[in-house]
Amino acid sequence: MVIFHSIQSEWIKKRHSSASWLTLAGALFIPAIVLIKRIVDAEKLVQSNASGKIWNTLYGQCWQYMSVFLLPMGIILTASLLAQIEFRNNSWKQVHTTPQSFTVLFWAKFCIAITMLVQFFLIFNLGIVLTGIVPALLFRDVPFPAQDFPYRGFLIGNAKFFLYSLPILSLQYLLSINIRNFMVPIGVGFAMVVASLIAVSWKYGYWLPYTYCSKQFLINDNRIDPDVNIYNWATGYFVLFTVLNYILYINRKSRG
Repeated sequence: MVIFHSIQSEWIKKRHSSASWLTLAGALFIPAIVLIKRIVDAEKLVQSNASGKIWNTLYGQCWQYMSVFLLPMGIILTASLLAQIEFRNNSWKQVHTTPQSFTVLFWAKFCIAITMLVQFFLIFNLGIVLTGIVPALLFRDVPFPAQDFPYRGFLIGNAKFFLYSLPILSLQYLLSINIRNFMVPIGVGFAMVVASLIAVSWKYGYWLPYTYCSKQFLINDNRIDPDVNIYNWATGYFVLFTVLNYILYINRKSRG
């Protein structure tokens, strides 16, 4: 029960950061742009909504823009903001004097970070759905999407992107709770994102976990080595960074 109370406490503290607003705004940013573009090109709405692949098209458009840059940057900023709650208020010492083990504290904070990532995915997919439905509500001659909603395809696709996001979240969380300066983790993360844009089509680009989301759109272009299992690499990096972070956290001599 201690872990649940700790998670509840961390969730309440999260309200005092900009992480929640960043999650909401970041998740809806690309769907909003796609929706505005569709409304501006109103003469194409009837044909596009009547297409048998409308949901696949909207999914591809939204995820292609989101996965390359905005999703990694959103994770970087959110992880940094969550850690800064304690650094900004100089409250790490107070937190560590509460009747909670360091293990409970670590996993409670990490659970909040993962929960916010799940929240982001849910809001983002709601945004994708709205890009298909809203035009039909605004324009009388525009039909609702003709294609049956591909639940299975959306679930599988989102599961892949979620897995690809976990190494980034884990590494940024590691940097953010171990480095007091707010800008250092963000700077490192931004440098990694830029490097990933350069390395994404490189033969050994899978060494950099920040490339995994972008690589999803290169699989069908024969630019990804079929013998490289990105799922295993993402899982391995996630476990490695998480275990390393846990060890560093519970063994830190200075907990200020």
